[in-house]
Amino acid sequence: MAARRRRWDRALLLVAVVYAFVVATTTSGSGEPRVSGGLFLLCAAPLLVGLVLAVRRPLDGWRLSLLGLVLTGYVLPPPPAPAPVLEGWQWLLWCPVLLAAAWASARRVSVGVAVVSLVLVTVLGATTPWPVDLRLTLPIGVVGVLASLVVGGSLGARWDARRALEAEQARTAEAQAARGALAERARIAREMHDVVAHHLSLIAVRCETAPYRLAPLDERAGAELAEVAGTARSALTELQRLLGVLRTEDQSAERAPQPGTADLGELFAGVRAAGTDLEVSVEDVDLPDTLGLTVYRIVQQAVSNAAQHAPGAPVRVTVGRADGVLRVEVVNGPGRAPGTAGAGAGLAGMRERAELHGGRLTAGPTPDAGFRVLAELPLAEVAG
Repeated sequence: MAARRRRWDRALLLVAVVYAFVVATTTSGSGEPRVSGGLFLLCAAPLLVGLVLAVRRPLDGWRLSLLGLVLTGYVLPPPPAPAPVLEGWQWLLWCPVLLAAAWASARRVSVGVAVVSLVLVTVLGATTPWPVDLRLTLPIGVVGVLASLVVGGSLGARWDARRALEAEQARTAEAQAARGALAERARIAREMHDVVAHHLSLIAVRCETAPYRLAPLDERAGAELAEVAGTARSALTELQRLLGVLRTEDQSAERAPQPGTADLGELFAGVRAAGTDLEVSVEDVDLPDTLGLTVYRIVQQAVSNAAQHAPGAPVRVTVGRADGVLRVEVVNGPGRAPGTAGAGAGLAGMRERAELHGGRLTAGPTPDAGFRVLAELPLAEVAG
């Protein structure tokens, strides 16, 4: 980016030099004695140098161009009457400087440039030895100054807005990438803990209890099982340490065995005990641990959302098979009291769990001002 900007600066500088040279040679070659020769070049030099300087330092170029206007107005021989406040070649050299000054400056500075420039044009028109008709030429000078500054300020504001937008888009993309990485790490941590850590715990427990459940055991077999249990415990410890790195700071790892559809009855009992009018229809389906955990978490989160956002509303939970998918539907009616607004993280988590199994989750309001959550999870791996 810096190299590209330097190339643009060099190109603009070259254009300014060529432009100033063309204007100077064209003016001095017009055949008028007053704008040819050494005196003209001496008076016009501040304007020419100011134009080139404005590419890198617009305000310094503008200040230098003011000196050029004063010199040409008071030193050069006057043109034939009626004379303008500024001649065409002067506007050709000064307008780009005004554009650059307004482009690169803050609004307050641009206002100052406008005021000083207008005062100078007015003073030149009133005090120069040129035969100037102020009523005819001063309005043209005012319009020329203001038009140059307005165009330059508008282009500069648009450029600044575009640069600010690009910077904001870059920051947003970076933040979204960071959030995506954190979400992915959290998802991996959650699923690893939900399944892998649970099974490692079961391996350790079964190996440790085997000598009592399967007694009598050979001494070598008992030692082998104890070593397997120790290895499983070590792996579980390392896994939990790894999950602590993968999780975000506000996500603590659960240690208890993960629930499934068999635990929905206990969940529903707790919901009813809290005073919720709950209607349940759950089909008995043998699900893999990961899918059962997803069903449990979706129902748990959806029922919790209903209690939070629609207190006192009746809730209906339906879990069943249809057309090769497991449908998990939670519908609540309108609440009897104002609910508490949430951040939407619950729906995002449910949707993420559904998509993990190749399914989908939809959520939205119902015609009776309630809310409906529907998850459809493929059952390709489930035997009827």
